[in-house]
Amino acid sequence: MTLGRRAMLLSLVVAATPVVACRSDEGRAIDPVWGKQPCAHCAMLVSERRAAAQLVDQSGERQYFDDIGCMAAWAREHAEPKRMWVRAPNDDGWVDARTARYRTDAKTPMDYGFVAANEGVGWDDVRARAAARDVVKGP
Repeated sequence: MTLGRRAMLLSLVVAATPVVACRSDEGRAIDPVWGKQPCAHCAMLVSERRAAAQLVDQSGERQYFDDIGCMAAWAREHAEPKRMWVRAPNDDGWVDARTARYRTDAKTPMDYGFVAANEGVGWDDVRARAAARDVVKGP
């Protein structure tokens, strides 16, 4: 193989690497830039860790939320996300939002009141309660 062909092949591999790396991150939660990342639903900054949430949408884009209720509202308005996470009950990393349990009476940035807990309601109940709250309060 000539030097020119090697250089061209290497440049193609290097150019394709970021795309592969981005897609490989879809299966894990990644911390937002705390205090600087806007919520995908309400645009407030994601700063309160225990109420934060994130998802990977059907196109592979990561969306961050300042409140678990914002993620539930966003999910109602878009195609079902590929993956969703919320902060673990002890604030030690992220857990799957669909299998997590939730308290419903916490003080949260947008007053939805949901935080992950060791006991409580499931994701389907969170979605239903967030939808009911949004109907009552309005946009």
